[in-house]
Amino acid sequence: MEQSIGSQELYQHLKTHGRAEIDGWAINADGAEIWLTNPYGIDVGFYANNAEGCAGILERISTDDHEREWGTL
Repeated sequence: MEQSIGSQELYQHLKTHGRAEIDGWAINADGAEIWLTNPYGIDVGFYANNAEGCAGILERISTDDHEREWGTL
């Protein structure tokens, strides 16, 4: 998916498909939560399974510079 997608569009996509990938980040809807996995395969957070949660995910992806060490959650 394009990083320029809006939170409502991402939410609708997750409701339909359950999964999305943006810029190497995996986004997986699971019940009341959405899990976010960074491009290195490490789960880095979970968000509410709604448009606001999707907005938080998009913000996190857009502001990440991939210039730090990653550890487990």
